[in-house]
Amino acid sequence: MSAKKDEAAGAGQDAAAAAEVDAHLEVLLRMAEVAEDGRLAITLTTSGGVVGGFLVGSEAWARRWEQVVAETAGPEHRSEEMALLPRTVQDALGGGEATDTQGLHRFLHLVDVVFLSVPGSPSAPLWRGRTADVSGWALGGPKPAR
Repeated sequence: MSAKKDEAAGAGQDAAAAAEVDAHLEVLLRMAEVAEDGRLAITLTTSGGVVGGFLVGSEAWARRWEQVVAETAGPEHRSEEMALLPRTVQDALGGGEATDTQGLHRFLHLVDVVFLSVPGSPSAPLWRGRTADVSGWALGGPKPAR
């Protein structure tokens, strides 16, 4: 009887998780993965604040990572190993970004990021976050107030 309860509880959790999936955001993530150099301006609301930037696929994000490391790290900092980190992880995962058991994206990737929830709107070249932490989003990036 206990096994049936555990199985029912697991099925309930799977159904609850599936109900929380934002199908529109998942479609955008899939489009970003197949677009070789595509970028989509997006603003995300997360548990940590509001972030704006360009949504890209994991391969494009890995290429940008390599560029950023090459520009910022000197040879004394073992920059080659650091630059190849995303590709090393992707190779270890079997050639791509890991998805959950239903094939949904667990992470999303932004480039040219602005953090909108902190004074001064600091920026960063790269951002990676859990898809489950996104509570809302808007197409388009942040625009200065008029």
